[in-house]
Formats: sequence, structure tokens, C-alpha cells
Amino acid sequence: MIRSELPAAEKELFFSLDEYQSRLRAVRVEMERRGLDALILTTPENILYLTGYQTPGYYMYQCLLVTSTQDPLLLIRNGEVSNARAYSWLGECLGYLDYENPAGTTAALLAEVGLTHRTIGLEMRSWFLTARVYEDLRQREPDTKWIDASGTVETCRLRKSPTEIEYIRLAARAAEAGMRSAIDATRVGARDNDVAAALSAAMIAAGSEYLSMGPFVAAGKRSTIFHGIWGRNLIEAGQSMNLEVGAVFNRYNAGLMRSVSMGKPSADQEKMGIAAEAANRRLVESIRPGAMTADLHACVDAELRRHGFGPRTGLRCGYSIGLAFPPDWGEGHILSVINEPNVSLGAGMVLHCPLIVKDHRYGAAFSETVLVTETGHELLTDFERVLFVR
Repeated sequence: MIRSELPAAEKELFFSLDEYQSRLRAVRVEMERRGLDALILTTPENILYLTGYQTPGYYMYQCLLVTSTQDPLLLIRNGEVSNARAYSWLGECLGYLDYENPAGTTAALLAEVGLTHRTIGLEMRSWFLTARVYEDLRQREPDTKWIDASGTVETCRLRKSPTEIEYIRLAARAAEAGMRSAIDATRVGARDNDVAAALSAAMIAAGSEYLSMGPFVAAGKRSTIFHGIWGRNLIEAGQSMNLEVGAVFNRYNAGLMRSVSMGKPSADQEKMGIAAEAANRRLVESIRPGAMTADLHACVDAELRRHGFGPRTGLRCGYSIGLAFPPDWGEGHILSVINEPNVSLGAGMVLHCPLIVKDHRYGAAFSETVLVTETGHELLTDFERVLFVR
């Protein structure tokens, strides 16, 4: 391992040092509650949340060691040190060389700070803690008590700070710009690639960074596919087009969905559009502190049934959104609006609420990004709520 200093003068921080320290204190309280001597984080969003460090190169092993007293220790690929120098508030980091074993360097770090034979939390649900690294760690540290600490940081991420909310607002403005451009580019005879290109260019021009997922541009049969995307197809009269965009500002995301009919919508298309809009609107209007996710899900089911469409049993109609890297822009693993578990909403939470109604021919979709306020809710996205006709 190579220890590198991270000079304060070179840092580009998206939050104040006080906010990072407040987050760290909250995580340490949760660690104490769980009986952890230390916590090893491998989820890129959680590492960013506590340190500011980010890189698109998170496909290579990286971890953050959090203890109860010392500053967190960042262990990353040595080639990524420049990213830590730019984005992290930490004063130093540790880099491993490409030929070094990640589990071996992690074990060496634990030994260096005196954390062998202790109780250490790992994010067992992290996509980035591989089975190989976990088994290697267990073999190298057989006397360490390894605990599944998944969700320790996510518990603290659920309610957003004012600065986080402002970043989501800015992402929403970019999402709206992308949606407007996509609708303007949608016409009979164009390719779905033309629409995707216009959407992407507009979001980037409006300030978005590289996307956490999608966007989704789905015409014709593809509008009936879950997460349908473009594919060099001509847009034809009588088709429906579903558009779902998620723009990013300082890695904070906002989502927005709308649909377009190619020509006058059929009676079935129009019925789907009315149902999707009504169910989504009823959900949004019901969002407030203390609202239970199961009750919100039930109200969507009831509205869909009222319009003659089936229940959404087992399919969520909203999820937490905020900090994200690819492959997902949502925080549904933290909170989803679904039958179970039944969770109470609180002020500062931000939800993306998508609703799509479809059959084997058409699809109609609406969504909003919504902030839970102290007294109710606020729409962070601002876009006309109609089934567009082109």
C-alpha cells in the first residue's frame, strides 16, 4: 500500500466540512447501536456520502474504514488517488497497486490500526463486496467477528439535508429540459435514436453529469416492455412512446416520466393515460409526514381499480431517490412505496413516484420527484401532466 497526502488547497467539496462531520457522527451512533468496533464500506454512494470521494472507476475494489474515533481511512486503487485529492475532505488515503490482492491490503490495514480480532461490519448486500473478497478476508482474519452491517449508512442517508435537496432540484431542472427536448424530437418517421440523442444532449447542456441509469426511450412494442429502451427503430403512426429520464447534479438524481401518442390516441390509449395520471396524482397528493408506505400503495391500487386496471401487488409505485451511481438512479433499497415493509414517511425524504399502465400494444406513464416537507409535500419536478400528442 502507498500512503498519499490529500492537500486541502486542491479540494473541490460539494458540501461543507461540518456537513460531512455531522454525517460521520450519525453513522457512528448507528455503529454503536449495532455493536460495531469498525465498519468497512464498499458501496460507492456510501463512500461518497461520508468523504466526498467519487470516481467512475468504482468497478475496481475500494473501501472506507470507519472507526469510532479516527478519521475514516480510504483504501483505493492507487491510480485513483487524484480523485481523492480532488473530491475528498480526508487528509490522506491509501492506494493499492493493480497486482495487489484487495483482501490482503484490507487485512493489512486492519492490522495497522489494531482492529484484528474485533467486531467489524461489512455491507453484505453491496454489489461491490464480492464473494471472493469476503471469503479471503474471513480466511485471513478468522478470529474477527464479521457482522452484516448493510444499511448502516443508508439509515442516515434517507432524510436529505437542505443542500442535498437543492442538488436534487437542479437535477430536476435538467430532467425537465431533457423531457421537453425528447417530446419535441418525437415525430412519425423519426428514429427512436433521434429522440434519445435529443434528450441526452439537452440534459447535459442543462447541467447533468453522466447518468445513473437510462434514459428510457421506448416506442411501439417497446413501450410495453419494463425499462424499454431505444434501438434504431422508426416511430410510426398509432404508436405510444414512453419517456423516463433521470438527470444528475453532483451525483444527486431526479426522475421524470411522460408518454406521447403518435397521432390521436385510441380509446384504450386515452383510458390508460387517464388511469396512470390519476393514480400517480393520488399518490403524490397523499405524501406527507407520517404517511405509511403500505397505505400509499393501497391508494394507488384503489385508483387503478377504479379505472378498470388490475392491482400492483408486489410492484412498487415509488422509491427514495438521491445519491446514486450507475447502474441505478434510485434508493429503493433504502425505502420503497410497496405493500411491505410498511414504513412511515418523514420530512426530508425525497421520492421518485413512477406509474405506468400498459397492455401488449400501448403504454402510458407519469412520474414525479417529490419532497416530503414538514407539513405535506412539494413537487421538485415541474412538467405538464398530459398525454402528449405528436
